[in-house]
Amino acid sequence: MKALMITWTDIFEGTGAVFQWIFKGMKSMGQVPNVLISAFIIFLLAYWCMRLVRYKKEAQRNGTVE
Repeated sequence: MKALMITWTDIFEGTGAVFQWIFKGMKSMGQVPNVLISAFIIFLLAYWCMRLVRYKKEAQRNGTVE
């Protein structure tokens, strides 16, 4: 039976190789990832603001805490 031995060095080097591969791809994409992430965050903030308005109207209608 063979023993599989993985060291912390193997884990960190593997993680580093994955991140280098990911960032190389992101570098070739230019500003597209930044624009997509920003648009996603703006969408989530707008959605949450609409939910807050809906909760406030419901609280006023029910006479509960705003």
